[in-house]
Amino acid sequence: MKLVFEGNGSFFLPPNQLSAFEHGGKKLHCNVDLLIEDYKGKEAEWVNVSEIFNPDSTVNSEYAMKTDVSRPIIVVRFDDGTYETLDGNHRLFRAAHEGKSQIKAHILNESELNKYIMD
Repeated sequence: MKLVFEGNGSFFLPPNQLSAFEHGGKKLHCNVDLLIEDYKGKEAEWVNVSEIFNPDSTVNSEYAMKTDVSRPIIVVRFDDGTYETLDGNHRLFRAAHEGKSQIKAHILNESELNKYIMD
């Protein structure tokens, strides 16, 4: 892990895991380490894979097929009804490619996501 120095002389340790995505024309960066810590041990719910899976050619399919799909993923449901996977893209990929209809997920709403945004 490297220290990141900002122009004002301050520095911080960036998270090991970061989710970067676009929504509503804005590029967002989410602290996945904090998300995982906050949701560890909490009850997840079953969601339909077809509702949240969005094929992504950047996913390493070989690695994905070795992941543990019993571990819940973490997604955000935006106010416009769209979803973004914050943690668990490989698990979701595997579930979809194995034809699983549901996967366990922690689902945040858009306002809950703000705590984890780093921008």
